[in-house]
Amino acid sequence: MQDSLFEIDNVTKIYKKKDKQVTANLDINCSIRSGEIIGLLGPNGAGKSTLVKQMLAHIQPTKGEIRYRGQNVLKNSHKLAQEISYYSQEPSCLTPLQVREAIYFTGRLRGLKHEPANKKTEELISELELTDVKDNKIKEISGGQRRLTGMGITLIGRPSVLILDEPTNELDPEKRKLVWKIIREKNKQDTTVILVTHNILEAEQVVDRVAVINNGKLQDIDTVDKLKQRVDQRLKCQVSTESGANDSIGELLDSWGTIISNTETKVDLLIDKEKASSLVKFLTNNEQDLPIENFSIIPPSLEDVYFQIHDRYKREELQDG
Repeated sequence: MQDSLFEIDNVTKIYKKKDKQVTANLDINCSIRSGEIIGLLGPNGAGKSTLVKQMLAHIQPTKGEIRYRGQNVLKNSHKLAQEISYYSQEPSCLTPLQVREAIYFTGRLRGLKHEPANKKTEELISELELTDVKDNKIKEISGGQRRLTGMGITLIGRPSVLILDEPTNELDPEKRKLVWKIIREKNKQDTTVILVTHNILEAEQVVDRVAVINNGKLQDIDTVDKLKQRVDQRLKCQVSTESGANDSIGELLDSWGTIISNTETKVDLLIDKEKASSLVKFLTNNEQDLPIENFSIIPPSLEDVYFQIHDRYKREELQDG
């Protein structure tokens, strides 16, 4: 069993804004294991970044405690700075520097000598495809290039823990693929990765475990497979329709399961496993007479599971209210 790296014990964070209080985190309990990739998933404003800032000892919890390697983070900030590299939304304090300078000087601050820092800087610039802009100031390059520069700043110095806050924002598909590849490679080198994101579809491809956070609360935490098994044993049927035929197909399929998405050219529904073969037979036999292009039956995605967890909590809150 992996050792606990972070232990988050009953953490609540409340901000005071004028005459009201805003609860950013409420009674969060979980642990993060050494060597894993864990995704903190949730919409903007869910409380993910606030939790991370408390893990880094940048802000203090209103209640509760966070421990890193068994010690309270507020009493252990020097060790955090040595071992943890945080990728924030924008390396704002470094934007007057050239791309090469920002990465190199960060390496020096993390203890690398001149030659190793210089060599690693050039390797990262090449790996992140920043060669053409390495002598440009960060404030003068594109948003996507700034994000990649931020990755270089985060990676230099071989930190044992990476905390990445929305690392693929503003990147095109090829660059996003590159960043995920780098994250997987660093994890294979025993680097623990804490990934803060709302991009559920991409995160599913790399994470070992998922923590679902919404409205400041930890709603669930487990491996992707176990979350799927625990939340829903059904299968997902995706039906592509002719343009505008989605409503009639939705009405036809409603009796087979639960419609979870209905757009102009696609209907998604969840069906019990024992109904799957009958539905396939029905759609196959009637495909020529129905306004459908194609269909498929697959396990629910992490995105489907996320929305089901969120809906479950909304129902529970309404009942409690």
